[in-house]
Amino acid sequence: MASTAPKIGKELTFLCSWFCPFAQRTYIALLEKKLKFNYHEVSLRNPQTGLWYPLTEKPKWFTDLNPLGKVPTLAYESEAEPQLHTVYESLICNEFLEDLATNEEQPALLPPHPAVKARARIIMDHFNTQFVPLFYRILVRQDKQQQDEVGKELIAQCKWLEDNIDSNGPYFMGEQFSLVDCAIVPWFVRGYIMEHFRGIHLPPNDCSKLSKWMEAAMKRPSVTASFKPPEEGASYKDKLLEHYIRYADGTANSTSAAAFK
Repeated sequence: MASTAPKIGKELTFLCSWFCPFAQRTYIALLEKKLKFNYHEVSLRNPQTGLWYPLTEKPKWFTDLNPLGKVPTLAYESEAEPQLHTVYESLICNEFLEDLATNEEQPALLPPHPAVKARARIIMDHFNTQFVPLFYRILVRQDKQQQDEVGKELIAQCKWLEDNIDSNGPYFMGEQFSLVDCAIVPWFVRGYIMEHFRGIHLPPNDCSKLSKWMEAAMKRPSVTASFKPPEEGASYKDKLLEHYIRYADGTANSTSAAAFK
C-alpha cells in the first residue's frame, strides 16, 4: 500500500480517497464548516492489479486509526491532553464535525428544531440503507434482468427523495445547505456513471424538485471543491468513469462491491 503515515497533530487530519463518495461526504462537510484540516490521500487499490487491498495488507498505522481500514477517517490530538482521537464512518464523521464546531464562523449543518433535526437524520439513514446499496447493486450485477429489477427499485427511491425534499429549496431541507445535502450529493455527482453503464438517468426526468436540488447542490463551492482528481490537471469526471469500470464489469472487490452485491 503506497500511502505513508500522516503526522497527527492538534489540527484535524482527514484520510480520504479521491474516488470514494463516502469520503466525499465528509470532505464537503469539512469545507462547509470552514475547518482547518490536513488532507491525506490514502491508496486503497493496488496500482498494478487495480484491485482493492484486503484489510490484512493495509498498513498498521492505518488500521490503528480505523480498524475497518476505510475512508473517511478523521484523526487529531486533543488540546487538553496528549490523546489521539479517531472518528470514522461518513455520517458519524459529519455529525462529529457538527458537534465539534458550530458557531458564528462555522455554520450549523443541522436544523435547530429537535423534530426537524430528527427528520434530517431519518432522511440520511433512509438514503444510506435504501438508495446507496441499490446504486452499487445495479452496477455489480451482470444479469440484465436483475439490473432491470434493481433499476426499478432505484427509481422508486428517487421518487421517495422527490416526495421528501423541501418544496421551496434550493437545498434538501430548505434554504440552508445541511448534512442531508452532504450525505446525498456524492451519489448524484456520479449520476452520469449510472447513465453511462446502465442507461439510468439520475435523477429521473419526472423528479422535478430533485432535479432542481441537484442543479443547486452541484454549484455549491464546497461540492465543486471536493472534485479532486488523482493527478493534477486530470479530468475528475473521466477518472471517476475509469474507476467505476470494475464495478460495471463485475470485477470490483471493494468493500462496497462485496457488501451490496
